[in-house]
Amino acid sequence: MTKDEIIEAIKQMNVVELADVVKALEDEFGISAAAPVAVAAAPADGGA
Repeated sequence: MTKDEIIEAIKQMNVVELADVVKALEDEFGISAAAPVAVAAAPADGGA
């Protein structure tokens, strides 16, 4: 299966099916698909 074929298969999935695929990939490879959250620091003067 090519990368393009995989993308096309994903396009045909509904949200529940895609969530199941993501969970299966996380379990298979011991990873998390959660994106890291960057927190911006507030300016020292309060932005004023």
